[in-house]
Amino acid sequence: MKEIELKQTGSGGLETRFIKNGSFVHTTGNQFKIFPFKTNPSGDAFMEDFKSFQGIIGELFRLTDKKTQLEVDTKGESYKTFLRTSIIVNAIKKVETKNQEEFKTMLQNLFFEEDNSLMKFNVKTIYYMNFINTNNAIKDFVKFIIDIFLKDDTLMTSLKEKKENDNILHQLIVECLPELSDVTGKSSPIQYSNLFPEINDIFKADFSFLSNDISFLLKHIEDLFKYYSFFYFTQVSIKLNNFGQGNTEVEPIFFSLDWETLSESRLLAHKTGWKQINRNFETIFAHANALELLNYIVVENHNVGDYYQINTLYHSLNDKEKNEFKSKIDCLNEFYTSHITNFDTGASWYDCEIKLQNAIEIRKINEEFDLKLFSFWYRIKYQFENSPRYKPYLDYSKWLSCFSKVNYTKNRGRLGATTVISQEMLLFLTRLCIGNESKIRLKTLWDNLKLRGIVFDETSKLEITKLFEKINLIEKKSDSGDAQYIKSTI
Repeated sequence: MKEIELKQTGSGGLETRFIKNGSFVHTTGNQFKIFPFKTNPSGDAFMEDFKSFQGIIGELFRLTDKKTQLEVDTKGESYKTFLRTSIIVNAIKKVETKNQEEFKTMLQNLFFEEDNSLMKFNVKTIYYMNFINTNNAIKDFVKFIIDIFLKDDTLMTSLKEKKENDNILHQLIVECLPELSDVTGKSSPIQYSNLFPEINDIFKADFSFLSNDISFLLKHIEDLFKYYSFFYFTQVSIKLNNFGQGNTEVEPIFFSLDWETLSESRLLAHKTGWKQINRNFETIFAHANALELLNYIVVENHNVGDYYQINTLYHSLNDKEKNEFKSKIDCLNEFYTSHITNFDTGASWYDCEIKLQNAIEIRKINEEFDLKLFSFWYRIKYQFENSPRYKPYLDYSKWLSCFSKVNYTKNRGRLGATTVISQEMLLFLTRLCIGNESKIRLKTLWDNLKLRGIVFDETSKLEITKLFEKINLIEKKSDSGDAQYIKSTI
């Protein structure tokens, strides 16, 4: 018989981790780490960083090379101005010229934007992109991306080893970049768990393709990691709300184009859009806590994992083991509900049970084990939504909603926000879908976008086809739609 244990007492047990001064304190990431979010600060504190994504990418490149962010004493200057001045001073020292001011002006015009930021012309310049908000909480977002998408470190290693055909001025600026310090201290031994590894397989192919053209990569590196983060978050939120039921295939999101008009009838026909996604995001902290607590149940000294893994494990047990597993969930329920007593006026565990039964009927859950999993999560969700803990619950979800809103939604008046893609992003994703082919069928493009979590209705497809025709990307073999090809000349 398999050993099934609930880690309740002792070092690292439930009593130690969750009970502080006699009160229950929610904590995640000790047994099962799935999201890089905090309840303080709220996700809306990082809207500018979510939009730019440059600080996140800069930190990603530094961490994968075990380097730290450039330490500067700006003395009232912005980081960008400090970096520009430092590079130009170093360059002037290396070059003998009687026209220093003209040389300085030339370097400023060639290598720096109007806001003084360093242009990306070489992979090494990425290391100097910094965050807008200096709160360290956002750095966990970077560690998450590395654990989920870059566990195979050969991806970044091979990119960094590629030779770049820089001209003499490019080489000069690279040589003048300030030296970065090495990372000190140990990282957390607990890595983020990948709940949708199939997405990682698609990412690897797209990253490798993008790496073949350094100038293309430099232009779109933020777009790649930003979209795949969104892709992963949306798919995992859908998967969590299925509680381990169904298959593990991607459930694509309906997008429209940010320049087209969208009607209410079209929006209603979209199976999965922003409203559904955002509802999933709102309950994500309840899932994070439910899975953290469930992973204090260990089978043969191994954590039980996410809902899908828990279901798979449960159905592999014999009847006696199944009963033991269910009893451990019952113990978890008792531990949780006995320590949570502070509710808003009118709310209580009694009220929770009434609403839980209604939720079970709506979802038509019949299997005993499925009921236990769903009920445990529902009770956690209920107490967050009906207690003083609602604000941190909401602030945690804002990491997902704000990141998604600022990049992939548009407010359409009375229709509310909808998921959208810009023309530039559409052309970038199309290029990824074509890959190394010279051209692909239009139908294949729709299939490849779906593989990446994106679907369009027929009206949007027609609009996209018109765009491709306008910029001469459509090649027709005949008038048949099946005989239309998209050329890789983007």
